[in-house]
Amino acid sequence: MLTQTEQDLSSARPNTVDFDRISDLHYLGNYVRRLPVNMARMMENAYDWEHLPYVHASSFASIDLIASGSWGWRAKIGLPEASGRAFQLLDLLVAREQNYWVSTVYAGPGEGVQIHTQAREVSREEIEVDVRFYLPEPPADESVSAAALRYLTDQYATLYDEDTELMSGRQQALDHKAQETSTETGDKVFVGVLSDLNPAAAHVVDTAAGRICVRHWQGQWIAHAATCPHLLGPLAEGPVSEDGVITCPWHGYRFDIQSGANLDGKCRALMPAPDLIEAEGGLYLRVESGLS
Repeated sequence: MLTQTEQDLSSARPNTVDFDRISDLHYLGNYVRRLPVNMARMMENAYDWEHLPYVHASSFASIDLIASGSWGWRAKIGLPEASGRAFQLLDLLVAREQNYWVSTVYAGPGEGVQIHTQAREVSREEIEVDVRFYLPEPPADESVSAAALRYLTDQYATLYDEDTELMSGRQQALDHKAQETSTETGDKVFVGVLSDLNPAAAHVVDTAAGRICVRHWQGQWIAHAATCPHLLGPLAEGPVSEDGVITCPWHGYRFDIQSGANLDGKCRALMPAPDLIEAEGGLYLRVESGLS
């Protein structure tokens, strides 16, 4: 919930990048990095505010959206407990045609800090980001500038480590989905020899219905969709609670492990899971047509 002051501050914010004002800021330094992802995934990631507290838990404890659109997004950010459970108001404005975006803390700890990112394509599968750090005013002491730059550089190195894993996983899931082929109705798909299957692991199997995860839960083998219907997040990597709720590690969407229903009301349910069959010491999935 926003206070009236926070509402007023947020309502007054622009929705476009003001390139003319960059020269008025104090430039701290920059962080340049090449990433093994394409531009589509990078720009998709810039707009994706929902993933912040799940993929970047060391930097973001929570996020509550204020507004979003083709221009970017604006949100109230909860900082990790080490920061005293403080909150920031932050927006990210996108200049889409230039592959450029600006994050600004406009209230809370770090108020006035701006992060400008220019992405450029190196090849079809590689980009380079130039992340530039700005303050509203020069610090009184050069040591403060050095410490601030060191902190921001370390933080963004970690953020891009984590984002690269998400973006690469998203591309792999899209590529796999594009290559999926169908099989005949009633096909049995081999999961593994029962005595060899590790009950503590999640076993991902490719089927005509899509990727299926087989795991041991509450004393029995169960099957469920291995990818989240939201943005194809890796549900096979998500934890399952004692009451049968699986959580997507990318955006925190929750699903009932047995019915597949989305418990947040944010996206459609998981596809129906195939039946599991035990035969001759092996575990199989019986995949019917029309499950995908």
